[in-house]
Amino acid sequence: MKMILIVDDEEDFHRVLRRMLEPEGYKVVSSLSAEEAVRLLEAAVPDLAILDWNLPGMTGLGFAKVLKQDPRFKKIPLIMYTVRESEKDQLDAYSHDIQFFLTKPVESVVLLAKIKQLLQ
Repeated sequence: MKMILIVDDEEDFHRVLRRMLEPEGYKVVSSLSAEEAVRLLEAAVPDLAILDWNLPGMTGLGFAKVLKQDPRFKKIPLIMYTVRESEKDQLDAYSHDIQFFLTKPVESVVLLAKIKQLLQ
């Protein structure tokens, strides 16, 4: 079973994604902050991470940078799923090795397709 880490400071978002992903056979682990997510990584390495940009403390981009600097986590595919939508934000995300930049809200079929594509 593939494990997906969700890092977002909105608990409602965790519930929505859990209801979307678990019926598709994914194990969902969630965190309300990047710092908490770093601690979770010590217990288990996810197959993919979905990050919000705007987090308390370390941003989603900061978390992506931490992941990509650690050989244990370097290959984890990352999806930035955020309300930010400027071209500059997208370029910043891609320069931090984000594979997909999706603006909230996005249709569940689009998010699921991107996840399946990255996990193949």
